[in-house]
Amino acid sequence: MQILKDKLTKKSLIVPILFLIVAINPVTELLEPKYEDLYMAMHYVLYIGGFILGYIGFRGSKFYLIPGVIIPVFWHIPYFFNLGGAYLCLRIFEDISLYLGGLVMGSTIHELNNAFKAILFVLWMMGDSVLSVILIVGWPPYSNQVYTFSPFSISEEFWTGLVMFGIMTVIFTYIILSFIRTVFKI
Repeated sequence: MQILKDKLTKKSLIVPILFLIVAINPVTELLEPKYEDLYMAMHYVLYIGGFILGYIGFRGSKFYLIPGVIIPVFWHIPYFFNLGGAYLCLRIFEDISLYLGGLVMGSTIHELNNAFKAILFVLWMMGDSVLSVILIVGWPPYSNQVYTFSPFSISEEFWTGLVMFGIMTVIFTYIILSFIRTVFKI
């Protein structure tokens, strides 16, 4: 992985570091097992923070796409999702791996053509849409009804799904508006 030292300025590091601090701190870590929607929101914050850092300051091989995709998918499989929510040591490992997954994905994005970027974006939105619907309808494997060690009740899933949908809508709108600005030179 190539580090772009000239791009890693204090100003360019503000958002990625701020996202990391927001997601990994004692207050957030103590609240995440109580609020599944906060736990899910921090997944976005971590991955996007890492993505921004990777996009700005690193260039990686196309092969970095593999862990960049596998890591977030892994942590959203019900069993591992609940483990991360239940145990602080695993949650910290999860947080760091999500940030690094975003970093390697961000470092790879420059190597991909626009069609492949669009496909990845559509797959991400589809995956998030499916998961948000699963949570809104209250699918038991994301709760303590299936995994007794889980700190999340099935009643929390509705709000978690709505939070996911809201975050996805903001991300989708931002990317579409950025695309429109680029195409039409606005």
